[in-house]
Amino acid sequence: MNKMKRKSTLLVLSLALLAGCEEKASDLAVKAITVSPNSLTLKPGQSRTLTATIFPDNAADKTVSWSSSAPEIASVTAAGEINAITLGNATITATAGAGGEHATASVSVTANDPVAVGVKGAPATAVEGVWEKYTIVSVNGQVYVPAGKTLTIEEGVEVIISADAQDNSNTRVEFIVEGSLFCLGTEEAPVTFTIPAGERDRKTSGRYWGGIIGGAACPAILLDHVLVEYTGAITTAASPSVTRGLFKAGGGDGMVAFNTNNPAGKYVITNSTFRYTGEDAIYVQGGECLFTRNLFYAVGDEGGEAINVKAGCKVDAAFNVMYSPNTNAFKLSNSGFGGARFLAQINAYNNTIINSGWRRDPGKPKGGSVWAESGHVNVFNNLIVNCMFGAKAPNFGAGGEDGVVAESVIDYNFYASGTAGSNIPQHVQNGTVTAHDGFKPGRTDDVVYGARDERGAFAGDNDPRFVAFPFATNPVLDIHLDESWNLHLQAGSPALDASKTRTGFTPYFSANGITVNGTTYKSPLPAGHFGAFGQN
Repeated sequence: MNKMKRKSTLLVLSLALLAGCEEKASDLAVKAITVSPNSLTLKPGQSRTLTATIFPDNAADKTVSWSSSAPEIASVTAAGEINAITLGNATITATAGAGGEHATASVSVTANDPVAVGVKGAPATAVEGVWEKYTIVSVNGQVYVPAGKTLTIEEGVEVIISADAQDNSNTRVEFIVEGSLFCLGTEEAPVTFTIPAGERDRKTSGRYWGGIIGGAACPAILLDHVLVEYTGAITTAASPSVTRGLFKAGGGDGMVAFNTNNPAGKYVITNSTFRYTGEDAIYVQGGECLFTRNLFYAVGDEGGEAINVKAGCKVDAAFNVMYSPNTNAFKLSNSGFGGARFLAQINAYNNTIINSGWRRDPGKPKGGSVWAESGHVNVFNNLIVNCMFGAKAPNFGAGGEDGVVAESVIDYNFYASGTAGSNIPQHVQNGTVTAHDGFKPGRTDDVVYGARDERGAFAGDNDPRFVAFPFATNPVLDIHLDESWNLHLQAGSPALDASKTRTGFTPYFSANGITVNGTTYKSPLPAGHFGAFGQN
């Protein structure tokens, strides 16, 4: 009897354990799988890696296999990387699990058709609506956004602008904005304004097209994560900006990369890059403007500033990096003051300025770092490295169109010079071989020396200690930004000393901001370090 009871008990236990094992195995089977993102729009040649998430987290077999419904349009690797090959639609499927226990999830991939707008030599073509993400837009002739209309350009759009002359006078393409323009790029997929690949040569003298020009009544432009390059075309009598009276009436001047003309307009440029421009990158003649966290390099050929502000503007410009502008990082003036063109006002703070001014004609010593001709200017907490001169402000306190107003502040800036210098004869003759020479008191009457400026005692002194940048040896005439550089500051950098920066300052647009395309963009508050970056 006892033996029978023991056998029965063992049988019950065995069955219970077996059931438990079966239940456990069932619990570990794949129940579901999701794929992120759940839809994609790519252009041919682009790739993107998908992420698969399996449920439950502790599934016994988390192997994922991938397949494409149309591999000739979009293929997929074993790691989930999609490669867009040609135009069309494809469905990518992820399958997880084995032994009959599995789940699937799909993602739709679209490769967009290229879009062509404008006709060479023909009247300007009106553009509006939406240029959908990842579309290639070929601009073959003059284009404009009509008054009262809006053009929205989504992430990943590549606007390829013809580098050809439009007529026998060598008129080049300009992008005129009489309505509103909203460019909505992302860090991974910026909006790009460029020229055909075969024309790109990393030169500042190409002058292939005329830039983005805001009209006299243009209410708003937003550039968020946008790349603009190869501008600076010379205007002619037939240039749209000239015939509309927007820029340098009469023609014969180089066009800037970005321009505004409406004192009542609202303009935001953030997280964007301007490079290889024949003239200024940003040249504003009106509007409330916010320029933050942008990168400028290889700006200007025979002249050219990164940011040039005229009368009719109120500007906050902060946390930008300006590398090797031909003449200045900032030119702040009051040209055209009167009527609707009110006193120019600008706050330029926490910017990193490197190698500015050296490529300007040495016989015309306007080049340096900051050139404050007139208006109300506040220039502080900037890191000014290896520039031709310190900040200049002729007739400081004169006001009007003759000089900056007395309330202006050009102080609390950090100046540093490496030992690399120029061998241009005019520089040698002028005694400005290194940046330190140009920073010296008395070197030029126009240089403004703030009582709280930080200046080195000799070339190589006052090293800001960048994380990765050849401060001492970087050639002063270099224009090409090395993507391996890191302009953040190391721990212990003298440029991190918050006690030497300007605090308690309220930028123009830090409270209410500037509202563009339904989003309010606010100016960042000044940081307790010099330059655009603190520590990593």
